[in-house]
Amino acid sequence: MFGRSMAKKANPAAREKAMRGCPHPVPPIRQEEKEGKLYVTVAFQRVRWQRFLGADRVCERTFGMDAYGRFVYESCNGKRSVRAIVKRFAQDMRVSVPESEMAVAKFMQTLLSKGLVVMEMEK
Repeated sequence: MFGRSMAKKANPAAREKAMRGCPHPVPPIRQEEKEGKLYVTVAFQRVRWQRFLGADRVCERTFGMDAYGRFVYESCNGKRSVRAIVKRFAQDMRVSVPESEMAVAKFMQTLLSKGLVVMEMEK
């Protein structure tokens, strides 16, 4: 509409900075394996309006991961950059680096949004 694209334009500098970031896992309350999947339980604080309605301040959430998700999650050790995780994923899973980059970046966004990892960025 009006000659402008509604889609967000990719920012190569921001993408490169994100690829150099080192993800750290948030210490889980519990971690268990069932039927080939990894289940990680983390604590988080509820938002104010939920507490206002009587919910507890702290809540637990459990997330299940298949083999690919587990590989990415367990690679988040605070020492490896996202780029290093992408390369390792490509080698171990025998996929191309661009395919690996797309899959790892998407799952890393999920891990970040769910509060399972935090990202350390260089200054």
